[in-house]
Amino acid sequence: MKIPQHKIEEVATATDIIDVISQYTPLRKSGRSFMGRCPFHEEKTPSFSVSQEKGVYHCFGCGKSGNVFTFLMDIDNISFTEAVKLLADKANVKIVFEDDGSDKNSFETLYEINTRAARFFHDTLMGDKGVIAKEYFHTRNIEESFYKTFGLGYSPREKDSLVKELSKDFSNDDLILSGVAVSLGTNDVRDRFRGRLMFPILSESGKVVGFGGRRLDNSGDDAKYINTNETPIYTKSRILYGLNFSKNHIRKEGFAFLVEGYMDFIQLYQHEIQNVVASSGTSLTQQQIKILSRYTDEVVVLYDSDFAGESAARRAIELLLEGNMKVSILSLPEGNDPDSYLNKYGAEKFKAILNTKQNVIEYIGNKLQKEGKLESPEGKAEFVKEIIGLIAKIRDEIRRDFYIKDISEKFSIYESSVRKELSKIGFQRSQGKPNINSQQNKNSEPEQRPELKIPQAEVNLIRLLVDADDETKKYIHANLEISHVKDSSVIKIISFILSMSETEKITHINLFNHFIDERSRDILGKALLDENYVMMDNKKSSMKDAKMLLNSLRLSNLKENINTLKSKYNSESSIPFEVMKKIQDMVNERLLLEKSLRSS
Repeated sequence: MKIPQHKIEEVATATDIIDVISQYTPLRKSGRSFMGRCPFHEEKTPSFSVSQEKGVYHCFGCGKSGNVFTFLMDIDNISFTEAVKLLADKANVKIVFEDDGSDKNSFETLYEINTRAARFFHDTLMGDKGVIAKEYFHTRNIEESFYKTFGLGYSPREKDSLVKELSKDFSNDDLILSGVAVSLGTNDVRDRFRGRLMFPILSESGKVVGFGGRRLDNSGDDAKYINTNETPIYTKSRILYGLNFSKNHIRKEGFAFLVEGYMDFIQLYQHEIQNVVASSGTSLTQQQIKILSRYTDEVVVLYDSDFAGESAARRAIELLLEGNMKVSILSLPEGNDPDSYLNKYGAEKFKAILNTKQNVIEYIGNKLQKEGKLESPEGKAEFVKEIIGLIAKIRDEIRRDFYIKDISEKFSIYESSVRKELSKIGFQRSQGKPNINSQQNKNSEPEQRPELKIPQAEVNLIRLLVDADDETKKYIHANLEISHVKDSSVIKIISFILSMSETEKITHINLFNHFIDERSRDILGKALLDENYVMMDNKKSSMKDAKMLLNSLRLSNLKENINTLKSKYNSESSIPFEVMKKIQDMVNERLLLEKSLRSS
């Protein structure tokens, strides 16, 4: 099954790429394009260029390029078909699939398996086998209407209930790849989740990508919680539980509560505190923070009040500050987590304690005060150094200055002393010395790809073949010798464009949809958005550019051929007459081309 090309073009035409990308990173008008910080890698100076007119983007820092479909595919880890369908729904474009005789996209298969599994678990919860699970949810005061809202379920205790149900329509390999089944040997495929409360994990766009399963009792040696293993559609470090439900509420309220567990999220949400996300029962990651920053720049950390919860909160604070987020901490009475507190006291009392939230300095200070670590000058000095270590992670200089002044006033320390400590930390980092969590954060930063090394003439040639007037394109078609192009990826792109018939229209959309390898997309992005090459809007100038480009490619090829022929002989005197004549002819042609280029 596939989506017809004309429908893909219709969706692309009805979609403003600026509106889509602006949901993930702020963009500002800059000349003909829009610029912003790249959402695919960390950068201080904006190098991410988006053309509203062409519907394409290119990062001049990491090289990432594409159109509105590839952007959603990469940023949300979804398939091409799903990206088209998602944008079609928003643009009110009706999609009709056509049968091309091929199998479903593997991503689509995995999404369907997870969706079917979620339905199976939910139906089991609502049936006779789910009585014990429903009793548990009842004791935790989860209203039954929310079972369906969040797709809550129960996995039967039998070893292969789900496998038997789904193997009618899917292969064992696909069931294992999706994460709902495990292989214990030849022909022994079993359910991954057995006898557990099931929490479907959804992507930002609302697709089921995995599951969290909670053990119903505390007996046995198996883990209290188990999650889906990482799969092609589920990357644990990129998923925030509940974000698909809460993202609009977060935008509306201007901040997000960050909790640890599934039940914490569900309790807050059903108590109409809906600007909340959970870190999926895992340690918070920089990727999750980057995703959350699309919706807000302010986070209230709301973790358990026990030792493990406080330790997790400390790590979360560091990462949030590094992610340039405004951070405060809401500490619940000892022995409480958000789930238990709401069950005991309700939403009104919870909302009433919001004014007790603390900034980073207050939170760390109160914590150490309780531990008796601020009784001595040595203890205070250690506290100040710890706080400075956190402040050093803030990239915003103005916010960092406010924290410095706050520390100085609260602890009667000269600002210059605080800044001196900060500069020491900066020196350590510049020397490559490990700092708090520096190794852990280093591993979570995406790698930048190597710089594209392609002759500018070849890049500009692609630009002309796509954007020039018809007469110029015909001239290039008639006069270009493909052997003069040296880069293999550029050859593929140009060959594809030249192979298009006169009735087929080459567009920026179908170019990026045709080339799925990253290098080709990077080249296309550079060619179509490179500010070093500004195409004039008249035919005369475009034709002049085309002639110059073809001549420069031919000149480069001549020089290479001359050098190749000469390199075969030890000296000019040893070159045969016939070869020398051939070289001289090429030299003469080269001189004519150079003269032509100088005069043009």
